[in-house]
Parts: sequence; C-alpha cells; structure tokens
Amino acid sequence: MNRFGISIVSIICLSSCGDTQEQAAKCPEIIVPVIIPAVNIKIFDVDEVPLNVCDAILTVSNSEISETVYGSALNHCAETFSLRGGYNLVEHDVLIEKAGYVSQEFSSLLPIATQCAYETLEVSVILQIE
Repeated sequence: MNRFGISIVSIICLSSCGDTQEQAAKCPEIIVPVIIPAVNIKIFDVDEVPLNVCDAILTVSNSEISETVYGSALNHCAETFSLRGGYNLVEHDVLIEKAGYVSQEFSSLLPIATQCAYETLEVSVILQIE
C-alpha cells in the first residue's frame, strides 16, 4: 500500500510541473496596437538581383479589404526592394506590377499563424522583362 501511495504522490507532483510551461505560453497584453503586414513581397529580376520599388505597385485583397501600395510613394524607393500590405490572419490575393516587367499574381497567400497572432509571410518574386 505504501508503494501505491508513493506512486500517487509522484504522479501528482509530476503533473503539476506542466503549469509553468502553460503560464509561460500566455500571450502578452497589448498596450499599443501594432498592425502586422500580412505579406512582404521582395522583388527580384531573373538574375536574382533585387529590384527597387520606385515604379512598382502592390495590390493586396481579401474578403474584407483591398489595398494598393505604390512603391514610388515611399521615401528612398530607390533603396527599397520590398513592399508590404494586407492584415489579419486570412487568405490574401496579391498582384505585383512593375514598369517594364511581366506582372505576377498569387492567390490565397496566408500569413504564418503563431500562438498569439501571426507573422508576416515573406515572398520572393522574380519578374521577367516584358
């Protein structure tokens, strides 16, 4: 009977060890809201050389929104090689256009789900000259 009692006490002690992991896994309280972009589109040419966004247009849409990002509207567009857009953990349709290049379209891109929210989906796009 003593062995049975010791076994029960051991099981209870071991099962209580999981409480610290559960407490550590809680999401932080949000004090200042932050908008996390759903997608970040990195633009390259066929030689995998980064292309600046000065004459690029990114259109991101889902069932809730449609957003257009003009690369030429960004400060330092000549040194910027990616465009970001969209929000929420839903599927997004993406169209990337750049003057002199063939446009690319992607359907149902989904940000990366995390325990507390989501992370931006990084997509590298290779554009061909028209």
